[in-house]
Amino acid sequence: MATLTSAFEHSQADFFAQLERRINEKGDFPALSKSIHNIRQLIQDEGRNIAGVANAILSDFTLTQKIIKLANSGLYSKADSEVTTVSHAVVVLGLDTITNIALNIRTIDTPSAVKSEPGTVSGELEKAVLASNIARNIVAQSYVANGEEAIVCTQLHHLGRLVLVFYFPDGWAKIQQIAGGDEARENDAALKVFGMTIDEISHNIAKDWQLPEKISGGVTDLTANMNPELGSAGWLKTMANFSGKMATLLVNNISTQNLKNFIARYSGSLLLPSEVIWGSIEPIQNKTSQLAAHPELEQGNSESDRARKRVAAGLLELSTALARGMDFKSALSIALETIHDSMRFNRVIVFFREADQFKASLYCGNLKPETMAQLCFSKNYAADVFHLSLAQKADVFIQDVTLSRETTIPAWYRKALPDACAFILLPMISNNSKVGLIYADWKEDQTRVIRPREFSSLVMLRDYLIKALVKR
Repeated sequence: MATLTSAFEHSQADFFAQLERRINEKGDFPALSKSIHNIRQLIQDEGRNIAGVANAILSDFTLTQKIIKLANSGLYSKADSEVTTVSHAVVVLGLDTITNIALNIRTIDTPSAVKSEPGTVSGELEKAVLASNIARNIVAQSYVANGEEAIVCTQLHHLGRLVLVFYFPDGWAKIQQIAGGDEARENDAALKVFGMTIDEISHNIAKDWQLPEKISGGVTDLTANMNPELGSAGWLKTMANFSGKMATLLVNNISTQNLKNFIARYSGSLLLPSEVIWGSIEPIQNKTSQLAAHPELEQGNSESDRARKRVAAGLLELSTALARGMDFKSALSIALETIHDSMRFNRVIVFFREADQFKASLYCGNLKPETMAQLCFSKNYAADVFHLSLAQKADVFIQDVTLSRETTIPAWYRKALPDACAFILLPMISNNSKVGLIYADWKEDQTRVIRPREFSSLVMLRDYLIKALVKR
């Protein structure tokens, strides 16, 4: 046994020595070109914020691992502080460092996961992004305080596979041959080829990078009998494993029923109902299936995707801020800014009930402060769109104010906001009590169609805001 152990230790030492040589020869992982393009554009935007930059970084494995690794290095980290989220890493490193990384990183071109060959560098990078999108959607539904950690853990769960694919392509080909394309057998196959499982390779690299235990523990596969608490290290590990396996199933175009069966096996450990998990994954499945059949659709959906990604980032920023004790008014500002930016609205206004009236309380965008005093209406019912939205608890989209009946659009509104051409209303109702209403509009040259999923994203943000208001 001693001889066998010694041989394996020697094999591991040889592997990591060879890995170091190959990193020196080939350099760091390449990043997906579209991710680097997005973050370079964002960095140049004067209106950028930490949440937006973090969201762009989280869309790429290479950026995520490089920035988390650097933030936890001896150059930046403090003995009593671990960096487990990209948002924290951006604060620690500063935008100048992030800019330098983005400008000097190598890129690789690939259109989408469904068009990239599995087992290639681009295919594995895209699968890591797909898995992180799954985790992102689920944590947005769970309202877990450390949701961004789950996305980071999910990205880095692919560390071992990407190291082998990029630096040891011949060895990876042997693993695939032995495993017969079955991911469940890859660990055993890697043990035969390298003397270590993929999990052991991942864990050793994570330790060498001095990553926090919460993250390094999440790079390996699950052990039996894990019953984690929501947001715990065990839960993060479960989320990373689930999202990675689900990404593989989606790429392989597994049937909807099989996907739901797989979700049912994990829902208990994720502490979320199967319906909630499926609701988070179904849009991703639909898009993956559509792009597999019609890859030309990807470009056409870019604006819609941008809007939903902006809302997702806003939800993440909002949940993090509230978990850290941010006051409601500041949180409300984040929500209004998110809505405003997501679909390039002209202005966003929130009305709250005060005594016998609903009054404009806060706004974001193009509005003269003195106009706020004109933005109010009685709580007493009138047959206009504002009262109907509140009375029916209905989310409303008025596509053209000029074509709407005169009685539908109230006189106070036409007088106060004459430049508004189209608008949406999101009523805020809690326990059948009419709390307020979120309004957003476009001018004539800005109007656009709202896709159902975009509207759903805004509704999700509104619902989260109501929950935060109730807890206040």
